[in-house]
Amino acid sequence: MYQKFIRATFLLLFGSLVQAQTSTPIPALKAEPRLLGASVISTADFEFNASFTPDGNTVYFSKSDPVFNRITIVLSRRKGGNWTTPQVASFSGVWKDVDPFLVPDGGRLFFASNRPINGGTAPKNDYDLWYVARTGIDLWGEPQHLGPAVNSDGNELYPSVTRDGILYFSATRPAHPGSHIYRSRLLGSKYGQPELLSFSTQANDLDSTIATDESFLVFISRDRGGLGAGDLYVSFRRPDGNWSTPKNLEAPISSPFHEIATGLSPDNRTMYFASNRIDGSPARTKRVNYKQLENELHAIQNGLMNIYEVNITNLKILDEANR
Repeated sequence: MYQKFIRATFLLLFGSLVQAQTSTPIPALKAEPRLLGASVISTADFEFNASFTPDGNTVYFSKSDPVFNRITIVLSRRKGGNWTTPQVASFSGVWKDVDPFLVPDGGRLFFASNRPINGGTAPKNDYDLWYVARTGIDLWGEPQHLGPAVNSDGNELYPSVTRDGILYFSATRPAHPGSHIYRSRLLGSKYGQPELLSFSTQANDLDSTIATDESFLVFISRDRGGLGAGDLYVSFRRPDGNWSTPKNLEAPISSPFHEIATGLSPDNRTMYFASNRIDGSPARTKRVNYKQLENELHAIQNGLMNIYEVNITNLKILDEANR
């Protein structure tokens, strides 16, 4: 089901935009996005998502084939300024696991999966939200299902959690066709009934990440206008709990290509996202041989998704300037 959902999303991204709800873009943040861990994390393969341990020295992310048949959560550690060769996370590698998110204190990792529940052996037809509790360095306990208050017969995807334990995620629900962003409070040890965010009622919004202090939310949308078929947006949470009108994070962050899979650093000063933007090499001026063709096709920025990082330190200042 997740595969069908993502395929449908990408078809919509590559198709004509339905500008159902346009947004006023904020002034460009100017910082140029750069590849995260070029040749190690961002490679010629298909990578997306990025969530970090509190010290910033371990990143969990997703790798997949382009049609999402083999989605797996992996991790890489920073040693001596360099990222290590990724390895499969201890709880992943069998089912389709995706969208890892480490809570601010690093004690739990949330993710989405089609794995069976209640001891079953067959994968689910949809994606639910799960978490694992830390048992050691890069070691995790048995995955725990979030239960029926959050999970449904539709897809629940892309979890992120505030410092106070409030859960944000994307979901497909019959009452609101498309993909929308929901919020669920932690009531004791379980999450309560999700509430739909006020701005996420018409446009298809997904892949959201909430700031640790719940002050702002970054996400992607395919039908709010913008530069490409999937752009990056931000909404700010006001003191009264309401949300500002989402604003496009203009070039050079958004692009005419396809941006997905947001993420934030533990200090909320760096944003991560995936994009299939290419390297912008000039057009050929002479015939290439097969080896040269291979080099072109196997380049990092070859049109498959890579993970990018960009400084957003002044994001809140921009919000103050545009109220």
